[in-house]
Amino acid sequence: MASKMLMGDMPELMENILKHLNNEIYSLYSCALVNRHWCKMSIPILWQDPFSIKRRSLFIPIYFSSLGEDEKLVIKECLKEFGINIEFSKLLFDYARFLKVLYIYQLENEVKEWMCLKLNTLNLLDYNSRKTPLITLTFKLFLESGAILHEFGLYNSELHKFKLEIFHSLEQNVQFYSRLQHLSLDIIKDFGIENIAKLLRVLAKNTTKISTLRLVFHYEYESKLIYTLLPALIHFIKSQEQIRKFILDGRDDCPTEFYGIISA
Repeated sequence: MASKMLMGDMPELMENILKHLNNEIYSLYSCALVNRHWCKMSIPILWQDPFSIKRRSLFIPIYFSSLGEDEKLVIKECLKEFGINIEFSKLLFDYARFLKVLYIYQLENEVKEWMCLKLNTLNLLDYNSRKTPLITLTFKLFLESGAILHEFGLYNSELHKFKLEIFHSLEQNVQFYSRLQHLSLDIIKDFGIENIAKLLRVLAKNTTKISTLRLVFHYEYESKLIYTLLPALIHFIKSQEQIRKFILDGRDDCPTEFYGIISA
């Protein structure tokens, strides 16, 4: 049996074994180096949640190398503004397709960390105002690669334009979140309560397996928030067949209207 597994003749059994190594990154790397068959089974597991791995920023140029030629030109021009030259690599796998966990703040942070590493600096001037193409094109890559997320977080950011692009892209790519299990959303005034409510309605139509929902509020509760977001939130919770945990975070003065969520 061991020889058959080594030669890749028992892929289902080997895949189950490798899945139990999901948190053993170095063991998975070792398996990927055994032979071609083990590599093909190990790589998708390694790339499910790359942003949780130490030295994760090293993944960023690999994602850039997965972009189309037009997008690569945009990336090059954007990086030149910071004084960074990049050479794109030829890749063996469509790594973006394997992604299962994505938090936007992690993506933003790792792009910045990689750039700081390239420039040997701890700080980048005008980073927030000029990094948008780097983030939006990487996110577009995830959407168009066929990735199916299990965990997604849309977090607070200064890039309001980027957030709107994310919102519209999510509406058009149902498969991306069709198997979502954990969802975290920051409620940001500049992003628009209407957009959050609309996003919840879109998700309610296309995914029913969310078990954990977390909402973080970054400004005071007001009537618009209560009467626009609350109905969409209750509808969303009712649409989920497996929801087990709902977290309301960010402020202590939760209005009594939100108690109706419990009955949902």
